[in-house]
Amino acid sequence: MVAPDTRPAEPLPTGEAASVGALLRQLRESRGLTQEAVSLETRIPVASIRKIEDNRFAELPGEVFVRGFLRAYARAVGADPPRVLAVYDDLRGPAEPQKTSRWPGLFHIQRPRRVGVVLALLAFLVILGLLFAFVYRSPDEETKSSPPENPAGDDAGLAGDAAPP
Repeated sequence: MVAPDTRPAEPLPTGEAASVGALLRQLRESRGLTQEAVSLETRIPVASIRKIEDNRFAELPGEVFVRGFLRAYARAVGADPPRVLAVYDDLRGPAEPQKTSRWPGLFHIQRPRRVGVVLALLAFLVILGLLFAFVYRSPDEETKSSPPENPAGDDAGLAGDAAPP
């Protein structure tokens, strides 16, 4: 890993044709650093460093990542990160607001429907009501629901089963 540089930030080269990638490449080469060394220090993939140096910012993951990469790259080569970002902003122009998300539905969270909760509560109340009715039913209801007893005796009502006298 490359040791952090304690030298003061170098002034950024200026010029009309200067780009952020060219400025960072020039500073990296003036420090004698390779792209791999910058990658190890900043944890930016080498492919992304190449895209930055070639000003292919649209091929990077997103604006937040681009700004983070530029900030880390600037620190690694001894440049002032706010100034590098200012050059990037000047060359890029005003940012267009992102109209649609790359991941639709990721940030749009629908409110959960309460139908399941209502049905579960309703089922619970029905079961509770049936349990209450079963446990606390009156003794009159027990006799009404049982079959009527034969007052004449056990065999008197069974004419077909009786033996002839």
